[in-house]
Amino acid sequence: MEVLLGLFISFMIIGISAYGGGMVTIPLIQHEIVAKNSWLLLDEMAEVFAIAQMTPGPIAINSATFTGFRIAGIIGAAVATIAVILPSLLIFTLLTPILIKYNKNEYFCRLRNNLQLGVLSLIFFAVWSYGSAVIDGFVDIGIAIAAFLLLFNFEKKLHPIIVIFTCGIIGLIIF
Repeated sequence: MEVLLGLFISFMIIGISAYGGGMVTIPLIQHEIVAKNSWLLLDEMAEVFAIAQMTPGPIAINSATFTGFRIAGIIGAAVATIAVILPSLLIFTLLTPILIKYNKNEYFCRLRNNLQLGVLSLIFFAVWSYGSAVIDGFVDIGIAIAAFLLLFNFEKKLHPIIVIFTCGIIGLIIF
């Protein structure tokens, strides 16, 4: 029961703090699951993120389901998944009328823009955390940079899944 409560609280915190989308949740999940509660190791968390990104659905929900299942079985998966969804559901339901009313307000727009800067810092941190877990040398850095440049230069012509599979195949060939 204590583990389920811990899962619920941790994923509620992640859900409340996940303003800005999936990549923002990576450092939040890593902090709650690895650093704070030691439920998974950093290498295991990198595997969770890889699986969560390859499966359909938001990374926070997939990570919650996988982590909850790993820690407390099906009940843990359900508790963690509900906990990560609940804040968004409540915020969406309760704040939508307020957001619609103040959407054009100058101060509200400044607040929203500055919140997005905080989100950007979390995305950079996620890239750093995730990158340090998967990059193991100059060849890995080269593959990552080449993939980024391909996506950056051909973002509308090149599907990201092609880049992911190409990196996997290159890794198989080289290593």
